[in-house]
Amino acid sequence: MNVIEQESDLSLSVSINQGLKQVVDISHQINLVAMNAILVAKRAGAQSAGFRVVAMELRVFSQKMEEIMSTLSRMIFQLVRRIAALRKLEKNLRSINRTVTKNVNGIHHIGDAFESKQQAYQDLKNATDQEWQALEKEIRRSLNLCSSGAMLSHNARIEAAYGGSMLADMQQVAGRIEEIMNQAIDHLKHLTKSTRTA
Repeated sequence: MNVIEQESDLSLSVSINQGLKQVVDISHQINLVAMNAILVAKRAGAQSAGFRVVAMELRVFSQKMEEIMSTLSRMIFQLVRRIAALRKLEKNLRSINRTVTKNVNGIHHIGDAFESKQQAYQDLKNATDQEWQALEKEIRRSLNLCSSGAMLSHNARIEAAYGGSMLADMQQVAGRIEEIMNQAIDHLKHLTKSTRTA
């Protein structure tokens, strides 16, 4: 991995981190809207029992989303640290290489240090590559979770139809849930594409 690739990886990981922050915000919104849906269902009474159940499921879903986003944030933080360490090691390797090139007699003394640094660099690069793959897998898992959340939002729309006097309020809340779920899915699809370019 050269400096340009590392710069690209670093900026990509920062970009992914920004995308995750947006999805975290969305998961907070899902929690708030789900709580609102529970309150609307309580006011609507017995005819909205199905809507209340869906709202409770959405609340559980939003907590799962927040947990996954926390895991992804930790993974990104670790990845950024590894990329920074790779950059530092590569700089050391270039420095040692220049010294060896200038001083042919010192090659025996520096050669061992160079090989040691080179091995450390390769080990760190391999670990970083594995972390990119783990990150991509976790983002795909989050996307699958959001797909099930989208089904919940669809169910909320169906159940809102039985809202009686609270029909308009329930439809509004169901529509907001669906809108938020679509945003989360769009962001996660974008993040999945971003990790494939890594």
